[in-house]
Amino acid sequence: MKRRLAVLTAVALVAVALATGTVAVAASSPTVATGTQSLLTDTSAVLHGTVNPNGSSSTYYFQWGLTNAYGVQSVAHSAGHGTKPVSVSAGARGLIPGTVYHYRLVATNAAGTTVGADRTFKTGGNPPPGVTTGPATQVGKNSVTVTALISPNNQATTYFFQYGTSTAYLQQTIAATVPAGTAAVTVAASLQGLEARTIFHYRIVALHGNTPPQPGTDATFMTLPRHRPVPHIHARTRPSHPRRRPFVLTTSGAVKGPKWIPAVYDCRGDVTVRFLLGRRTVGSTLVPLQPNCRFSGQVVFARVPGHRRPATLTARVRFAGNGYLTPRRAAIATVTLG
Repeated sequence: MKRRLAVLTAVALVAVALATGTVAVAASSPTVATGTQSLLTDTSAVLHGTVNPNGSSSTYYFQWGLTNAYGVQSVAHSAGHGTKPVSVSAGARGLIPGTVYHYRLVATNAAGTTVGADRTFKTGGNPPPGVTTGPATQVGKNSVTVTALISPNNQATTYFFQYGTSTAYLQQTIAATVPAGTAAVTVAASLQGLEARTIFHYRIVALHGNTPPQPGTDATFMTLPRHRPVPHIHARTRPSHPRRRPFVLTTSGAVKGPKWIPAVYDCRGDVTVRFLLGRRTVGSTLVPLQPNCRFSGQVVFARVPGHRRPATLTARVRFAGNGYLTPRRAAIATVTLG
C-alpha cells in the first residue's frame, strides 16, 4: 500500500511540473550550418551561417584556409541562448587573390562543440606569380649572372633579385617587368662588383596587383678566387697485373682542394684516365668527379695490346681543372697485362 502511494505521488508531481513548465530539458550542443559568402573581393570575403544554441549560451567562430586544415579563425562571438537558428557572419581579410579557400562555421556551448560542413570560395583577381630561383651562370671573380623562372599568371609582373653574403641579402637588382601571360618566362640579371672568393646568397622576388611579394627559394654561388690553387690528386688502378681476358682495369681516386672551397664548388670537372703502350694511347676513359670529389672508371682490354705478352702499360690520370682549381696530374703508375 505504501509503495503504491509513493508511485502515485511521483506521478502527481511530474504532472504538476509539466503543467507549470518547470521540467528541466537536457542541454545539447549547438546546431550549425555553414552558409554562403558575400562581398567577395581580391583579398576579402564575408562568411555566413546559422547557429541554433538549443537553449544554452553559445559562441561561434569561422575557420578558413587554403586546405580543409584551415589555419585561420575569426574572433569568437555570442550566438545567444535561444532555441531557434540565428544568422551569423564574419569577415575574412588579408586573402590571396585568385585563390580557392576552404571555410566552415564552428559553435560551442556547455554541452559540446559542433562543426559545420566544409565549403569553398575563390577570391577575385589573378593568383600571385609563380617563382623559381634558378642557377647562377657565368660565374667570375667579380661578377655572375643569376637566373629564375616566373609564371605571370595572366598579369604583368614586376621582379627583382635579392643578394648578399647572408640570407639577409641587403642588396637587390633594379626591378624589371615581364608581360602578362600564362607561360613561364626565364629571367636573368648580371651582378657586378662582387668580392672574389666569396659565397653569396640570392633569390628571385616577384609581385603584381594586390598580391604580396613572392620570394623564391634561397640559392648560393661562390665567386672565383683571384688565383686558382693547385689541388692534390691521387689515383690507383687495380688490378696491377691481370692475367686473364678480358682485362678489366678500374681506376679510382680523389681530387682535394683547400678547405676554404666547399665541396659543392670544387668537386666539379672531369678526370681523364689513359693507358699508354710506349707513347701510343691504347685505352682511355673520361670520368666525372662525384659530389664527394671522388672518381672511378673502367677500361676493358679484350686482348693484350701490341705484339708482346705480357705488356706493361703506363697509367696516366689527369684532372682537367675548373674555375676554382687548376688542372693537375696524378703520379704515373704501371699495369702489366697477361
